Order: sequence, then structure tokens, then C-alpha cells
Amino acid sequence: MKKAITRYSHPIRGIVYALQQDRSYRSQVYLIGAVVAAAFVYFDPLTYSEVLFILLAYALILITELQNSALEAALDKIHPERHEAIGRSKDMAAGAVLTAGVFLLLVIAVLVLNRI
Repeated sequence: MKKAITRYSHPIRGIVYALQQDRSYRSQVYLIGAVVAAAFVYFDPLTYSEVLFILLAYALILITELQNSALEAALDKIHPERHEAIGRSKDMAAGAVLTAGVFLLLVIAVLVLNRI
């Protein structure tokens, strides 16, 4: 049991750190969280599948934002000077966040079109 608690304390500490120190992650939590909450209110009642798709899209945004922030922090520490390949790596990680955001917009668009 102690091993399990230790194992889960690290990722929880990472999420808490991101909420406290990473403006990008915090803004995703609040801004996209508000969009998701609005979708639940506006599209009420939602089917279980619709709820799962909205939550999946939201989770993908948060997951990719955490990965993006972690990658940027590590690369900035390892190679603080500007470097073309590192810049491309950061751009690709940011592209993953954008892709997840587009997926959320697609889910919301399908919900809107389904109710017209």
C-alpha cells in the first residue's frame, strides 16, 4: 500500500506544480473547463457517449498541455540557447495541444449540428 501511495504521489505532485507554476496549464484548466461546463449546461441532456466524448477531448487537452510544458521545461534547462531543432520540437508539442483543442471543437460542433 505504501508503494502505491508513493507511486501516485509523484504524478499528483506534478499536476499540483503545473496548476501552481504553469500559466498555460492553469489557463487550459480554467478556460477549457468553462467551455466544457457550458457545453454540459447548453446541451443538457447529454447522452453517456456525448459526455464521454466531451470529457475525453478535455482530458486530451490537459494531457498534451502537461507534456508540452514538461518538454519545454526540460529543453530550456538542457539547452537554454536558441536552437532550430529544439524550437521545432517545442512547436510540435504545441501542435499536439492545438490538435487536442481542435478535437474538442469538433466534438462541440457535432453536438451543435446534432441538435439543429
